[in-house]
Amino acid sequence: MSKIKVSQVKSKLRSMFEPHLDLSDVSTDDPEREPKILTRCLAALAIHLESGCSPEDAARAVWDGPDDNGIDAAYFDASDSRVLFVQSKWINAGAGEPAAADIGTFLKGVKDSIEHEHTDFHARLQTRLNDIALRLNTPGTFVHTVLISTGASKLARHGQSRIDKFLYDLNGDDPEPIASARVLGLSEVYSGLTADSSQVGVTLDAMLLEWSYIASPYPAYFGMIDGAQLKGWWKQLGKRAVAANIRHSLGATDVNNEIRTTATNTPERFWYFNNGITLVAEEAIKAPGNAASRASGIFSFRGASIVNGAQTVSSLAKVENDASLGNVRVPIRIILLKSAPEGFGHEVTRTNNLQNRVESRDFVAQDPEQKRLREEMAIEGIDYQYVRSEDTVSNATSCELIELTTAIACASGDVSLAVQAKTGIGRFFADLKKTPYKSIFNPSLSGAKAFNSVLVLREIEEWIESKKRSLPKKSGSTWGVLVHGNRVLAAAVFKKLGTFPLTQPIVEFQKSATSLGIAKLCEDACSKIVSCVQKDFSGRFLAVLFKNPTESKMVFDAATR
Repeated sequence: MSKIKVSQVKSKLRSMFEPHLDLSDVSTDDPEREPKILTRCLAALAIHLESGCSPEDAARAVWDGPDDNGIDAAYFDASDSRVLFVQSKWINAGAGEPAAADIGTFLKGVKDSIEHEHTDFHARLQTRLNDIALRLNTPGTFVHTVLISTGASKLARHGQSRIDKFLYDLNGDDPEPIASARVLGLSEVYSGLTADSSQVGVTLDAMLLEWSYIASPYPAYFGMIDGAQLKGWWKQLGKRAVAANIRHSLGATDVNNEIRTTATNTPERFWYFNNGITLVAEEAIKAPGNAASRASGIFSFRGASIVNGAQTVSSLAKVENDASLGNVRVPIRIILLKSAPEGFGHEVTRTNNLQNRVESRDFVAQDPEQKRLREEMAIEGIDYQYVRSEDTVSNATSCELIELTTAIACASGDVSLAVQAKTGIGRFFADLKKTPYKSIFNPSLSGAKAFNSVLVLREIEEWIESKKRSLPKKSGSTWGVLVHGNRVLAAAVFKKLGTFPLTQPIVEFQKSATSLGIAKLCEDACSKIVSCVQKDFSGRFLAVLFKNPTESKMVFDAATR
């Protein structure tokens, strides 16, 4: 049976991806031409299935060839803010698995990509590697590795242990991991090809609670649905359930984390806090049972897609406590398109996603401390823009909320706050009554100290950019410290500088700023951090090290002795 499936897969793969692959390096008389093509087709399929991108884009993500460092494809999935790395293996027999040594080579290549070690990659890949490096340097970006083959879906101990170690090296014990891995075998390849993930519209079965029906001008249902059903949709269909949405899952954003927290800890409040989801569907079929009751009804929605609320569904899918999910009630409405004008579904999608999003940071506008800081800075001729606006600018006489938050976090003396500024600035605004927000925005912070901290941070960042330009290559410990450890470096400089200069009136501070020797402090801190990293954390992912508060504290202490 496996060989039959392999034969069927072969034909479908080639028709789907081969026309879009770059095969210029594979000669027509190469005896390995077919397995090379099929391996590249498999890599493209992995990208297609994991990201939902088109077959053309998936094929363009393939870079299999000489000196690929074990990576056969790489792609930035913007909808999930993650970089996908793929290794593929065509196995004619339909059984077996990639060799553990090959898996090790692949994971080393991923590590090299993360750490900007590009010497083992062919020159033809440098542009792609630079683009990936840019993505990986963006806070909130995740790493997802995919091992795909026409063999087993589960690896033997030696291969799996390499993946487990790789994930632990990246994630450690952090409750918010930045890396994940998936193994796709013949079974997943076959089902992925038979269920076209690019097709918009699926069948969604649902039990609606307290439902109602609107007959005109266009038929629609509305009511509630429990969280367990939504988790089931996502587990079964993934991105196919939201194919018509303008965004897929955005991952571990502050809002999505709060959705999961509410569902887990206070499921009975979920309906009051959540805007709900909107579906479009071609038609609805209702089961005859309990036809006279509106308390609950069983429906099958055909040609359906979630057009608003993808973050709610994908976030609930990550909740482990199924008992809590069963108590979650989510507002839902289903708009039927069968009798609607052509293009109406697209209008529903567009208009349901037009509302300007309120971010957690917007609530600082209600905090009296922010108003006080603005007034204190205004007295000294500084414009502090803490309300989000299209007119926001940062210059010699102004600053805005995010820049100021980063600066005072680094200047706080608590390196864990600098780490939070690096890993997710939005966490400061998640709850304005608690830490970390209250740790930095409190009556002890003056407007002068806040803006002076901004000026110092700007000088530190200028030094970092200058130092990066002076390095011969974008890799190595120094480069990694400048890129991943920039906030810890800044915290060390602030610590060495001391608090007294920052408390001066802004005008006085600006006069004395050049005598503070910020550049020398930066050079000294950077040198000590690099030495510490090389001595105590050799071989560690610096992107991970500087996300870890405990290890960052060790580096910080070494830099400030």
